[in-house]
Amino acid sequence: MGNFVINENSFVKDVFPEFQTTMAVLEAKAKEDAQTHIWPGLDYGGYTPGADQYGRTTIPPWMFADENNDILDRQHSPTEWGYNSYRQLYTSSLPAAVTVPGWKQILEGAGTPQTLEDFILALAGYAFSSETINFTKIHQTIGDTNYAITDIEEANSYCQPVVIFEEGFRVPPETYFTLTGFCEVTGYQRVVPKGFALYRRKDLIIIE
Repeated sequence: MGNFVINENSFVKDVFPEFQTTMAVLEAKAKEDAQTHIWPGLDYGGYTPGADQYGRTTIPPWMFADENNDILDRQHSPTEWGYNSYRQLYTSSLPAAVTVPGWKQILEGAGTPQTLEDFILALAGYAFSSETINFTKIHQTIGDTNYAITDIEEANSYCQPVVIFEEGFRVPPETYFTLTGFCEVTGYQRVVPKGFALYRRKDLIIIE
């Protein structure tokens, strides 16, 4: 998946210069994508976009579905897995019948087939916010590109580990997206994308 670093989440947010650089470059390029190729004619409106603007928000879980193609929204079942959150239970039968230890799908695009819809995803990395990390490797596919398997066992030496990419990834709307991981043990896990999302459909984000 290109160059990356694993570090503490609290450290990354406060003083990690590589993360700030990644986010700045991602923001500039994502805005260029939006205004030049994807939503021409719309201006950037930040967190409070106007009528002819696109907005910015955090990355909502319902942009994605689980291994069983169930969207991670408020209808996600069973609710103890995570109600409109990234919390999922991984076993040899859940979310789908894939043996543990083995490769399990962590996130996929919530659209059909497995696409991100209505959003531009600016992906800087992943936070592993569970007390125990069940995954030893991760692998993502964006569009037609299969990225290299990344070993993340080093993350077990951190309290709140995050994987930060040196350059980050921009995922346009209607683009195929999957994140899989080698699941070593069963249990609950939160794998949270770090970055932001741009959108033009305000009804998806803003409550009137």
